[in-house]
Amino acid sequence: MRSDDSETKSKLLVILKDVDPNYKNPERRNELVKPEKYDSIDQVAIDSIRIGTNGVAYVPESAFSGLFQLSKAKAAYVYENQIRDDEKRSSGGVNYAHSSAVVGLLDKKAQEVRSSDTQALLQYARDTIINISDSTQAQDLRRKCDTLTARVLPTLRRERGVTVDELDDVTPLGPCAAFHHTNPKEIHTDPEDVVNPDKGRNLNKDSHTEVHREQINDEQQFEQYKKARKPT
Repeated sequence: MRSDDSETKSKLLVILKDVDPNYKNPERRNELVKPEKYDSIDQVAIDSIRIGTNGVAYVPESAFSGLFQLSKAKAAYVYENQIRDDEKRSSGGVNYAHSSAVVGLLDKKAQEVRSSDTQALLQYARDTIINISDSTQAQDLRRKCDTLTARVLPTLRRERGVTVDELDDVTPLGPCAAFHHTNPKEIHTDPEDVVNPDKGRNLNKDSHTEVHREQINDEQQFEQYKKARKPT
C-alpha cells in the first residue's frame, strides 16, 4: 500500500481534494428503487471520495458499505481481500482504493447479484465514480499533472545523480545518455512514479536501445538481465 506519509523522491506531491459536487449524476436505471437510496450514494460520494492532484479519484474504505450495499463488516472484507495492495493508498490515516479498482469490482458484483434493486444501485455507484473521474475537476487536475510531468522528465537524469551507465555500472554517461523508466507501463498508469528518479536508470544510448530491444519491462527483469550479461 502506498502511503502519503512515507518519504518519496517523486516530484509530484499528491494531495487529496474534496469532490466538486457539480459532477454529472448518472442515470437512475431502475425507477422502482426508492430515490433516497440513490440519494444516499450521492451523499457517500460527495462526503467520502477524493481526487488527488495526480488526477486520480480515490474511494475510502469507509465508503464501501454504502457503495456496495453491504454491512460494515462485509465491506471491510471486500476492501481487505478484493482490492490489491498496489491499488490501495493511505493518506492522513485513512485507507483508500484506486477508483479503477472499485469501478471494476462494482461492475463485477452488479453482474453477479440477483436482486434488480441491488444491481441498479451497484451500477449507479459504479457510474458515479466514473463520472467523478471524468469530471471537469479531475480533467483540470490531470492537465496540471501533465504540465508538471513535461517539465520534470528532462531533469530526471540529473536528479538521479548517477554518472555511469547503470547497465554495466562502469561506462561514463555520454552526451546522448537518458533516464529510462524501469517499468514503462507506469508512464501511462502512475503519474507519481513517472517523475520519480528512483523509478528508473541512467543509460547510454546503446544500453537504452538494448534494454528496449530485449523488452525488459520491469525492475526485476532489468536486474536479472544486468546480472546475466556481466562477464564471468
